[in-house]
Amino acid sequence: MRIAFDVSATRGRKTGIGVYTDALVDALRNLATPPEIVLLDDGASVDQRTDQRILREQFTLPNLALAAKADILHLTGFAAPLRSRVPVVLTVMDLIGVLFAKNFPLASRFYWSRYLPFTLGSASHIVTLSHHTKRDLVRLTRIHPQRISVVPPGLDARFQLIADEQQANAVRARLNLPSRYFLFVSTLEPRKGIDTLIAAFALVASQLPEHLVIVGKRGWYYRPLFAQVRAAGLGARVHFADYIADADLPALYYLATAFVFPSRYEGFGLTPLEAMACGAPVIASNASSLPEVVGDAGILLAPQDVMGFARAMLAVASSDAERFRLRALGIERAQAFSWDAAAQAMAQIYAAVHSRARAQFGVNES
Repeated sequence: MRIAFDVSATRGRKTGIGVYTDALVDALRNLATPPEIVLLDDGASVDQRTDQRILREQFTLPNLALAAKADILHLTGFAAPLRSRVPVVLTVMDLIGVLFAKNFPLASRFYWSRYLPFTLGSASHIVTLSHHTKRDLVRLTRIHPQRISVVPPGLDARFQLIADEQQANAVRARLNLPSRYFLFVSTLEPRKGIDTLIAAFALVASQLPEHLVIVGKRGWYYRPLFAQVRAAGLGARVHFADYIADADLPALYYLATAFVFPSRYEGFGLTPLEAMACGAPVIASNASSLPEVVGDAGILLAPQDVMGFARAMLAVASSDAERFRLRALGIERAQAFSWDAAAQAMAQIYAAVHSRARAQFGVNES
């Protein structure tokens, strides 16, 4: 089979879609019997106007896949073309745009809340990263559950325990990291629960030497967070970093006292998984898909339970035994997520979709 992928999201500073696409393509190519991969590159970038995005999804990508004689068009963005002569497999990373559409400008709000859900039923098959997203998808679109498969992503091999302490400490020195810190890594959005994190840290900061390091792109939401930090008198203890190079992330996780993630909604929750793989104890919310990722290997709390997060941070920071316990559980848990397993599952989905398409158009499989 020839599988066509849109690679626009893999350019530049990659978002989650770009990371997912690159990793899945690599894993498919490493299968014992790999499919032929066709990369559709029309020069588009991830930063497009809404009208440009719609035109590209509806016309450009299906036509490129047809011209490439692809058997499957796998889109790892969000919307599906309403008409495509090439069967479409669509990865729905999450439903953030649908569930939180009011946070977007008017044109984007139309795209997420009206246009996108309308297109989903046109896909030959849908893949989600978690059972929670699948349940939301069935509830919001009435798509039959049999047309949706759950295929969790794997984890890049660089996310693992740091064997060389000198290497980790070199990263600490270069990034000017505190000697002890709690860590948060993700975009600065209201749904991420960073307000809960800052409020919880404010309750325990006077009892602990830890600082708080928050890594994430500053969107429109960062100003209220800065104001919250100033109001709590934590300006010297809370550190915001727009961007950390991918190569430095494993050491950043490894050196943290704990990774704290009070997110209110995640389609999957990759950063807690990365943190566990690198040996960071995880304190996370019990919302949406996060229990599927963290399981029993971390401390799970209601996303707005400020006191609960404060107590958990204090408990982990105050006990070597608790940190070692959570570190061991997290490392073991992270090993359950494999890109090889994800690629094998995707290959089976492609085969099933291809077989159905051939049967629909009366093509003899023999």
